[in-house]
Amino acid sequence: MFNPFLMSPGLFNMLSRIAAFLVLAPSLGLGCLSISNAQPAAKRMAAVGTRTLHAFPVAIYSNISVQDLNRLLIDSFRESNFALLAAKKDADGATAYQFSYPIENNGKSGSLVFAFKVDGTVTNGKCMNCFLRWGQIQDESEMAKLPWMARYDLSSRLYQDIDRAYASIKTRSRDYLDPQHGFDYKALWSGERNRPGYDNSYVKVKLPDLKREMVRAFTDSGFVLLRDSNPAADAADSVLAFSFPVDADKPAGVVYSIQVASQFDADGLCYPCETRPVYDPYQALPPAGLSAMSGRLTLASRFEAGLGSAYDQTKAATERYLRPRTQFIRPPKSAPPGSPRPPPVPMVVT
Repeated sequence: MFNPFLMSPGLFNMLSRIAAFLVLAPSLGLGCLSISNAQPAAKRMAAVGTRTLHAFPVAIYSNISVQDLNRLLIDSFRESNFALLAAKKDADGATAYQFSYPIENNGKSGSLVFAFKVDGTVTNGKCMNCFLRWGQIQDESEMAKLPWMARYDLSSRLYQDIDRAYASIKTRSRDYLDPQHGFDYKALWSGERNRPGYDNSYVKVKLPDLKREMVRAFTDSGFVLLRDSNPAADAADSVLAFSFPVDADKPAGVVYSIQVASQFDADGLCYPCETRPVYDPYQALPPAGLSAMSGRLTLASRFEAGLGSAYDQTKAATERYLRPRTQFIRPPKSAPPGSPRPPPVPMVVT
């Protein structure tokens, strides 16, 4: 049977980097160190099962005592706001480290669990080749159940603290790292982000006031408001639908909408209200008569100019309400209105 631990560090390093393109998320591997004095488990949210896929190492260590490696791993996470839950051998003889991270859900305290394993060859209490495996948030599915703002707050703390812990491990263990493998860790935190699919996220503003500013920005830029699908002040989901006229004397034209998904604080203010455009550049446009052909020929340029103006005014009117640490985002440029829809991509049968 193939044994990966018999590979040279250089070959192992090469294969690990290739595998990084194949693995979509960090997962846990095997290990064989042991630690005592683990703290009792704190109350936490339900954990999902730990995956044991091919977990290539963050680092490979040699000539460091097991005791010193244990200490620097634990200290690095403790100093980054984690609490040790357990560090013990598993069924494979691995040392499985588990750390808890505090969270709040609906006013109740709980925690997530971050876990990783270490394995390798130990002789007389010293690592000859010890592998620090990728870590994993065991309760990551629970994060999706949190309200959006709680999720934003947790992410901004949790991922930065994980990165901080690994940076500390790298600094403290530099003298024992395999020089060819190095410290193969990619930072999890890349700055504040909104939920996938949403451009801008607002707080400390009433939903009707936010909508009013967006409607004013679009109507001042040549759009016609068609409807607000749910004008209620506490609408959880609503759509502002606009039309950009093809002909100056007719309201029918290019339909462009803004979807607003909202949740609110105790004072009824957005916490947050998130927006995204809903626009199909390939939509069928109303037929144009002979007198309207000139308007149709300039439609694309007029539409882009109007849209640019609408977002300029929206930014000026709403930027002060953006969720902290975020910037106003404009949607990417799309195909001109009325463009022919691209043919479907044919399926490739192998």
